[in-house]
Amino acid sequence: MAEYLRSYIYYTLHSLTKYDYMAIGWALFLAFLLLVLAAIVRKRALSYLLLLTGVMLLFTGPIAAKVIMDGYLRAADAKVKETKILKYSSSLVIEGELKNSSRLDFSRCDLAVMIYRPSDNPLKRAAAILKPALVRIEHLDSPVLRGESKPFRILVDHFNMSDFNLSVQPRCYP
Repeated sequence: MAEYLRSYIYYTLHSLTKYDYMAIGWALFLAFLLLVLAAIVRKRALSYLLLLTGVMLLFTGPIAAKVIMDGYLRAADAKVKETKILKYSSSLVIEGELKNSSRLDFSRCDLAVMIYRPSDNPLKRAAAILKPALVRIEHLDSPVLRGESKPFRILVDHFNMSDFNLSVQPRCYP
């Protein structure tokens, strides 16, 4: 999981576009503007409200801007078509299709395969999704044009689970 977080932070910081910088800049500008207004306003209740709103916007604004821009500019869908466990070795083969449904062409994509144990207990299921049993990241360096679909095949070696759930999450960068 640490490898997944490290690669996510690295590629997120290196893939910001000018639109991301503008959205994050506006969120930070509005937060600081609200903080300055909170210091200037004489009414205490309004000042506290502006201060609270400014601090909340300071911490949540850049994250919300990034999430909104990801949904708008970097939307990609990964559909798993077939999973099979090889009989002659302990390997799992995942085949699927990656579709670019954003407004930009992607120069590279990362596919994060998260495998977790199924459970009927909702708390155990949530814990398994937050901390998967196995995380495998596959890098696709070939460009994916707007509206185009590309097949993918991911091989997970040393796989020894008989009952499992998996999810494939694409992260694509222009």
